[in-house]
Amino acid sequence: MSKTYFILSLLMAATVGLHVFGGGPEYADPFKEVMPNADLKAMSLVLWHAVTVVLIAVSIAYMWLAYRPSRALYAFTTGFQLAWAALFIFYGVTILGEFSTQPQWVLFTAFPLIATFAEFSRPSSRGDNSTAFLV
Repeated sequence: MSKTYFILSLLMAATVGLHVFGGGPEYADPFKEVMPNADLKAMSLVLWHAVTVVLIAVSIAYMWLAYRPSRALYAFTTGFQLAWAALFIFYGVTILGEFSTQPQWVLFTAFPLIATFAEFSRPSSRGDNSTAFLV
């Protein structure tokens, strides 16, 4: 078992809690009040809850990776988290003029970096072919 992935799974689960209980009142609740029509209101809430689903899925993926190596799953979770980090930085800089107001990019950069450490510190005698696409 990878203790690092196990801890990442727990930290991502805590991030889900922060997203739901901290971000919900700060972002999701105001969406219901400020969106000018029902379609935009529904879409913003769908996207909010889609993020929740994805964060839960990442927590489960990290738990899976704690017990079962998979370079493909590692690459997928790392890739889209880094893409999210880039989105937070891009829109922070282009719309807000800075990127400290929305610091989520820090988590979506830190998690993949720690996962990279976990992935490449595994014993090389895993006996699977999950690294074939990276060779």
